[in-house]
Amino acid sequence: MDRDKMVILSSNGNYWQARYYDSAGKRRTKSLGSKKKLSKRQAKVKCNRLAAQLTLNPGIADTGRPIKLGNLLIRYLDSRTDLRKATLGLHRLTGEYLKEFFGAEIYINRITRAMGSNWRAAMATGKLSFDPKGEAMAEASVCIHVRNAKTIFNHAVRDDLILLNPFDRLKGTAAEPDKDWKYVSLEELDKLLDACPNVGWKMLIALCRLAGLRRGEALRLFWSDINWEKHHFTVIAEKTGRRRVVPIGPKLYQLLLDAFDKAEEGQERICHISQHGLWRNFQVYRERAGLEKWKDAFKVLRRNCETDWAQRYPQYAVSVWIGHDIQVSARHYLQVPAELYRKVALTNEVETGTKTGTNCMKAQEQKRRGFVSSEKNNS
Repeated sequence: MDRDKMVILSSNGNYWQARYYDSAGKRRTKSLGSKKKLSKRQAKVKCNRLAAQLTLNPGIADTGRPIKLGNLLIRYLDSRTDLRKATLGLHRLTGEYLKEFFGAEIYINRITRAMGSNWRAAMATGKLSFDPKGEAMAEASVCIHVRNAKTIFNHAVRDDLILLNPFDRLKGTAAEPDKDWKYVSLEELDKLLDACPNVGWKMLIALCRLAGLRRGEALRLFWSDINWEKHHFTVIAEKTGRRRVVPIGPKLYQLLLDAFDKAEEGQERICHISQHGLWRNFQVYRERAGLEKWKDAFKVLRRNCETDWAQRYPQYAVSVWIGHDIQVSARHYLQVPAELYRKVALTNEVETGTKTGTNCMKAQEQKRRGFVSSEKNNS
């Protein structure tokens, strides 16, 4: 047998041990358990399992003793310099949920798939005391933390710290989202804009509804980002950090011109407003405009914009302007507006009416010919 793949059973006083060699030829020792609780036959079975693991993943021979969950989280979070601050915060929160359920001192190789399933269930039922509200977590939030846990432990598998990911079989995709969100027509948009107290608020709402910007993107948009001649502006995606170019329609273009004329000298941001209490203030202006309340105020305006664009332009272009993949558009954003149903119904009425009229004329003609023919035969 190849020496590098051998796992030999030995003992050290009252404990069984497995001995093997790492890739550098250094002898390693792994404790299998007490002789009081483990027979020689059982210890041999553990040796065989370890040998199989080394055959499938030789890298674990170099890792030595697995690290604890708390140390893994520190190591992982320190290494993710590529993540945005908000995303890193979500991963850190996932780590808190993991430590709350498993404990920071548990060795990561002792976390099984069954334990992972129990962790997911604890989040879904609000049984984690780390949650200040103590309420059942929404399914979408549970899926976010499951995906984060998969990513964290995938890094451990990649670094040969563990053989398999105990969270790899957990459901991390939420059910199809509800698309029954409020459609804000252009007439309702005008009412909402008239209810705004200043130009900054008008531009925030207009940029979300007519250009599909995220709220943070609209608040960080500068006058220097606009190309007035080509009727488009450049925006940096809030989530991905990628640059994209967004077209400016006629209505938005006129609103931008009016806002630019009223802007104070030296004002760089288009939406020159305070970023505190945005949700509360929006509800005040919505009520002032006489519009019904809807959830996710600014997200809904963004979805409205994509729905309008999707009826006029190719979807691949619309997805680029909005700043996400076509799959995301189909799953979360696009809604079939009532106007399309009315258009189809009107088309059916016209076509049905024409066909009905034609069929009636043909039937009458056939009836007349049959009547004339019967008269000739009788005569």
